[in-house]
Amino acid sequence: MVASLVDSTVSARALGIARMLLGAVALLKLCLFLPDLIRLAGEPVPLPVVPLPAVPWLLVASVWAVAALLVVFGIAVHFSGGLLALCGWYCLLLDERTYSNHLLLITLLVTFLAASGGGRVLGRAGRVPGAAVLLMLTQLSAMYLFAGLAKANGSFLIGEVLLLQIGVDSAILPLPLDLLPLPVLVAIALGAVVFETALAVALWFAPTRPYAFAGGAALHTVFILTMRSPLELLCFGVAAVAVYPLFASWRPGGSDVRGSAAPASSGPSPMASDLH
Repeated sequence: MVASLVDSTVSARALGIARMLLGAVALLKLCLFLPDLIRLAGEPVPLPVVPLPAVPWLLVASVWAVAALLVVFGIAVHFSGGLLALCGWYCLLLDERTYSNHLLLITLLVTFLAASGGGRVLGRAGRVPGAAVLLMLTQLSAMYLFAGLAKANGSFLIGEVLLLQIGVDSAILPLPLDLLPLPVLVAIALGAVVFETALAVALWFAPTRPYAFAGGAALHTVFILTMRSPLELLCFGVAAVAVYPLFASWRPGGSDVRGSAAPASSGPSPMASDLH
C-alpha cells in the first residue's frame, strides 16, 4: 500500500491548473496582508518559541510577489514554490498576531505544490508523480473534517456564531438571519456541521465526488457573499477549489489512467509510458 501511494500519479494538466490558481491566490493574499506586514515592522510582538531574524518587509513582499508570479507561470516551481512557501512560513511564525487559518492553508498547499513540481498546462498533458499531491488532498480533506467537527459545539449549534458572521453590514449579500426563528437557525447550523464533515469524505469517492465538487463550490460562494472580509474568503475558496480536480485525476501506483487495476504483462504499462 505504501508503494502504491509513493508511486501514485496525477494529471499534469490538473496539477498545472491548481498551480496557477494557488500562485494567483498567494499574490492576492500578499496584497491583503501587506498593510499588516508594514505595521508589524514598527510594532513587533515576536513569538518567543520561534525567534526569527528581522527581515525588511519590502524584501519579504518582493520575494513573495516574484515567487508567486513564477509559480503562476510554472517557472522553476521547485525553487519558486519553495521560496513562496518560505515567505508564508516566515510570516506565520514572525509575530504573535500574524497567524491566519487562510494563510496557513495556502502555505501548506504551496509547500506540497513545490514538492510536486507544479505540472504543466500547455503541451501534452500526460501524468506526473502524485505523492506530494496526495498530501495536498489529505490536507484539504482534513481541513473540512476539522472545520465541521469544530462547529459541533453549543454556541454554533444554537445559531449564535451564524448571527455574528452572516448578515453583517460589510457582507456583499447581508442576509437577515436574525429574523429567522430559532429552529431554522439550529437546522442551518446542524446542516453546516454535517455537510462539511461529509465533504471531507465525499471528495475521495468517484460516485459522490461530483456532488462534493458542486456542494463545496456552493459553500465557498456562500461564504464569500454573506460573510465579512469577502476578499479573504475569496483567497480561501479559490485555494480550496483549486485542489478539487486533483481528487479526480490522482491515481495510486499500479492503476491505469482510468483507475482500474493494471493487467500483468511483460511490457510497460500505459502509466509507465506516460511518465516518460
